[in-house]
Amino acid sequence: MKKFVKRSLHSKIIGLVVGLIATGVVFSIFWEMSVREKELLDEKLRASRFIAAPILNAIYNDMLEERADMARHLIKTMSDTEGQEIKIIRSNGVEEAFKDLKTIAEVKKEFEEVKPEWLTDHPDIKNNVAKGVETPEFKAAFAAFKADWKRGPSHYIDRSGDIPVFTYLQPIEKKSKCNTCHAAEGARGILMISTPLDEMYAMLSSHRNKWIVTGLLTIAVGGILLSLLIRESVTGPIGKTVDVIRRIEEGGGISERIQVTSEDEIGYMTSAFNHMLDSLEKREEENKKLFAMITKSKEEWVATFDAIQDLISIHDRDYSILKVNKALANKLGVRPEELVGKKCFNLFHDKDSPNTKCPHTTTVKTGETVSVEVEDFLFDGTYEVTTFPIFNEEREVVATVHVARDVTEEKFLREQLLHSEKLSSVGKLVAGIAHELNNPLMGIMGFSQILMDTAEDKPISEIKGKLEKIYNESLRTAKIVQNLLTFSRSKRAERRYLSLNEMVRQTCDLRGYSLKANNIEVVLKLDPELPRTMLDPYQMQQVFINILNNAEDAMVTQKGGGAIEISTYIKRDKLVVSFADDGPGVDKDVIRNVFDPFFTTKEVGKGTGLGLSITHGIVTEHNGSIHMKSPSGGGAVVTVELPIMKDTEWIKTAKDVQSTEESTGKKILIVDDEENIREALSDILENDGFEVVTASDGDTAMTTLEKKRFSLIITDIKMPGIGGMDLYHTITNKHPYLKRKVIIITGDIFNKDIKDFLKKSG
Repeated sequence: MKKFVKRSLHSKIIGLVVGLIATGVVFSIFWEMSVREKELLDEKLRASRFIAAPILNAIYNDMLEERADMARHLIKTMSDTEGQEIKIIRSNGVEEAFKDLKTIAEVKKEFEEVKPEWLTDHPDIKNNVAKGVETPEFKAAFAAFKADWKRGPSHYIDRSGDIPVFTYLQPIEKKSKCNTCHAAEGARGILMISTPLDEMYAMLSSHRNKWIVTGLLTIAVGGILLSLLIRESVTGPIGKTVDVIRRIEEGGGISERIQVTSEDEIGYMTSAFNHMLDSLEKREEENKKLFAMITKSKEEWVATFDAIQDLISIHDRDYSILKVNKALANKLGVRPEELVGKKCFNLFHDKDSPNTKCPHTTTVKTGETVSVEVEDFLFDGTYEVTTFPIFNEEREVVATVHVARDVTEEKFLREQLLHSEKLSSVGKLVAGIAHELNNPLMGIMGFSQILMDTAEDKPISEIKGKLEKIYNESLRTAKIVQNLLTFSRSKRAERRYLSLNEMVRQTCDLRGYSLKANNIEVVLKLDPELPRTMLDPYQMQQVFINILNNAEDAMVTQKGGGAIEISTYIKRDKLVVSFADDGPGVDKDVIRNVFDPFFTTKEVGKGTGLGLSITHGIVTEHNGSIHMKSPSGGGAVVTVELPIMKDTEWIKTAKDVQSTEESTGKKILIVDDEENIREALSDILENDGFEVVTASDGDTAMTTLEKKRFSLIITDIKMPGIGGMDLYHTITNKHPYLKRKVIIITGDIFNKDIKDFLKKSG
């Protein structure tokens, strides 16, 4: 607020009031002067009319009596005694009558004589121009008289000289007797009576000065009285209010109050101001409490924000960091304020631009919460990063909150649990698989014994049928082993572009014998038009096995068998797999908890309670959903919904594979420590026209490579001595032309060393 240092409210009001009074006084003086002047001029007009009457009578009598001396002497006498100047202006508007002998000369010429009294004391001015006839006012009046001599007298003030003169003009009538001495128009004239106004204006000036003095005294006295009155009733109380406001502005408290001294508007304003101070004082107390609460809340929020061990940061739309908690700053070994303003992709990933799959980008575009697992942070471990949108009033995303949680241990435990659940399922598989393996092996052994006992001269056509049966039973055995290896593999999630129908069939093949042995019929209703999608085959197979195991246990426990119908179809742009059994069904209370970890309805020792929990996690990780319901007619229905995803990377990889040049060479080296495998592969390739060289170990293979050039190397990965991995490194160093022409085969599971080798070698 500005200080009142230039003009106070009191001085402004007094200035305004005094100005109004002064304006009134000036107007009054001007009005009084105008009225007084008009009155005095009216007196001059009446006096001029009074003087004009006898002069006109004398003029008319002179005309009737054919003389001119009486009017001339009367004009001279009255001019000398009254102070006015009286004259007669001839009809030409220039010459003054009785001032030259022009008219007398014309009469003498006409009548040859004149009366002696006409010439007595008669002046004869050679240049006869009447005084006052050159003014514009006179000329205008004379022109008006010439137009109408009967219009009556006229008057005006002549200000052409040093002294203003009141001029009265009276037209002279034309009498018939006048024509004896004058021409028709010459008998006319104008009586001019000029009265000086210097005395009148001097008197008016004296009155004006008295009125001015009186007005100044009135203004001074009135101003003082009004000042006292205004200070007492208006500006005084307002000034006290302003003083209080100034003290409050300068840091004083608001407990001070102003005394109410009147019951008018000023008093009401003072009272209202006191009430306002009461409200402000009360609000100030509330604000202090509120500020203390806000400060405490802020401190608690900051303490909570920094106490959270998850890595939290707030980013604007342009990936710039606005705030971080202490956990994140400590992780990077800096203070929180040092990270503000940096780009998140530079700080966390050491990249020049954000990743296309960055959750921040998705949240800014869609306004939705996004969660992803990240393993490419600058610090070690796997983190689950969740981005939450921050909206402005227009519901636009202006920033995001990033919460990064270390899930390395959790992921490890989850994989351990998944592996444990697989081992639990293996127990059920073993019994069925052992029986399934024994059956084809019995056939293989039986037909092999028959062939060994067959005479040597028997034609091949007679034993070919038994060989085909041995081959078919071998394929059946290999498929069983392959399914078991697939199920038991321990590997990270890896999605591929697969057919969901094929996944269902493979799972049914894997569990087929056990289900059949337990009198459970499996009915497949698979949509042949079902599109492919991105799946992890091993995880999805685990999902289907867990669902089948639960259904199998329920049906066998209740009635020793049953039926399960597996259907696939499309619903609302989603792939759906439905497992419907005719077992005992599931209670609603159980359905609510069935996907919770360690929840089980089985007896102790018969289940871990992890199967459906892991199943739910796998389906959710595939951005899908899983539901269970129990129809009123009995049984249970488990439905898995998965999104339809197009795999551009799969298409690109397929194109890359298709565009790879096929080997045009004919010489192939086969390296394997199993003689049967070497012999089988050699026979197959030789039948296709290739030249095949075999080696039983890595040492023999390296010696052979020194002697010959080959178009392709096929090697087992695990062999005594030099294995397939060491052999590959030797080939790339000594024979680089074979670097992209090596095929690795193995009958073992993919352990970490093998996976790392394949990833590094490409």
